[in-house]
Amino acid sequence: MTSADQATYEEIIGSVDELAKRAGTTSERAFAAWYAINFLDVDEDDALEAASIDGGEDQGIDFLLSDDANERVVLLQAHLGKSHSNATPKKKFDALEAAIPTLDSPDTFRKAGRNDLANLVEETNSDLEKGYEAIAGVVSLGSRSESINRLIIPHNEGKRFQPFRLFYESFESIRNMYYALKVSEEGGVAEDQIRFAGDRYFEETGEFGRAYVGSLSAKDLATLYEKHRERLFERNVRLYLGTRKGSINEQIVGTAKDAPGRFWALNNGISIVADTISRTPDKAFRITRFSVVNGCQTTVSLWKANASSDARVLTRLVAAKQAVVSDIVRYNNTQNAVKIWTVRAVDQVQKKLSEGFQSIGVSYAPKPSAGGRRASRSPTIELDRLAQYIAASNGLVIEAVREKSELFDRHYQSIFPHDIHIESAYQAWLIGSLADQLRQERLQALKSSGSTSELLPFLGVAGTYWITYCAEKLVRGFNKMPVHLRLTAMGRPQFRSSLSKYVEEALDIFFDLASDTYDTGEYGSPRQAMRSVKFLSKITQKLENRVASMKAKKKKLPDLEATIKSTR
Repeated sequence: MTSADQATYEEIIGSVDELAKRAGTTSERAFAAWYAINFLDVDEDDALEAASIDGGEDQGIDFLLSDDANERVVLLQAHLGKSHSNATPKKKFDALEAAIPTLDSPDTFRKAGRNDLANLVEETNSDLEKGYEAIAGVVSLGSRSESINRLIIPHNEGKRFQPFRLFYESFESIRNMYYALKVSEEGGVAEDQIRFAGDRYFEETGEFGRAYVGSLSAKDLATLYEKHRERLFERNVRLYLGTRKGSINEQIVGTAKDAPGRFWALNNGISIVADTISRTPDKAFRITRFSVVNGCQTTVSLWKANASSDARVLTRLVAAKQAVVSDIVRYNNTQNAVKIWTVRAVDQVQKKLSEGFQSIGVSYAPKPSAGGRRASRSPTIELDRLAQYIAASNGLVIEAVREKSELFDRHYQSIFPHDIHIESAYQAWLIGSLADQLRQERLQALKSSGSTSELLPFLGVAGTYWITYCAEKLVRGFNKMPVHLRLTAMGRPQFRSSLSKYVEEALDIFFDLASDTYDTGEYGSPRQAMRSVKFLSKITQKLENRVASMKAKKKKLPDLEATIKSTR
């Protein structure tokens, strides 16, 4: 291993440590979340929740998630080890093998006092019955273990672990994917080669640039996905939608398996956009910074079908001018469901917010950089997190926890109205950030004291949005509205200190009210409670009563407008 490998290892560990702190979980479980976030396109909050299943009687499950966005069930065993040069221990794969059968018996977890896991397993099984893809893997920052590697193929060819497809990622493969992820932040895989079937193709040129059209064997296309996974679709507007029964993707898989010779005629083909295309001496095409911009469903379906070379795919390989790349992506996906937040990220409202934040030296990012969110000296506001904080502040706390994709669709106009005040958005960000920080500190303190309370999940990641909701209620209850804020003053320590007092009070109130309201028989688990409209209704009523009582008793909380004036 080289010094560059050690630097990469330490960089990944740094990101993992930040995630572990936020979720209040172990580093290994946080590493499972880090892998899912970066390489399986899993939402950060969902990934951290899936990794926060600490406690006994977990049957060796480090990470379990039903990912509705990608129609996929993910089960992971994670390994960090003390060095990336030490091989992944085989016992990690043994633990994965042992964990899969336990999913058939959720009552086993319930009898052991793990209602949270029992409910999660039941949810997982329900999604598997819908036809969700199922993958189970060992992800490790140890070096490759050949003993584990040799077991993957025969296990997948057998029926013992169906419907799960097993995989194994060691430091070497994770390192390579991480390199490519960082390089592809501007779009696509760094470099590779493809070869048209029979070396037959034709060339087309125009105002768009230059293109080659031919056929790729399904096997070669599947291999391309096997090597690069989701970053192959970096410029695409959405990733794989799964193979639910009756879906188009199920039909693609069926055709590839049952009638590979007819596949070319029945499929619309794929489009690959690259920065550069050049011929190699052996008649292949070397392509750089490339991405499949239309054909994600076809590509992954062929990989799932383990399609033979008899199936071929019509392929356009385009070296496009940068000015038309976005148009190629958009027009090649007009018939597809898109990740709408990627479109919202560049609308006029977001440009307005970006300019406002820049005026006070704050960056506004549409999504986290490669490797995930990291602690940084330079302040950065992320669009997805800001949307959740504003939603929670506006009373859409259930949506902030459970329906994040809807925040950029059904609820977008109420969260980001065209006349949004940059100050109100910034206040929501400050409150949400403080809520997340103080929640982490309280959770860590309780765990350090040895607490094993079944109520600790209320201080998990989802608790941030509930605390934000409660804090906003306090702000509105103890201040004349609207508060006249000044953006430059809001970033100063005095204002942050005043807001901290509201958030600290909100944290205490939320945990108290949640403890008083929660009932295992009614809600099943804290996780389900924080997704329940009924639970929200009860908390809201009690919260309003608490605020009224505090005001009657002349509870002192900072006057935010006075704080702003004092910073002149």
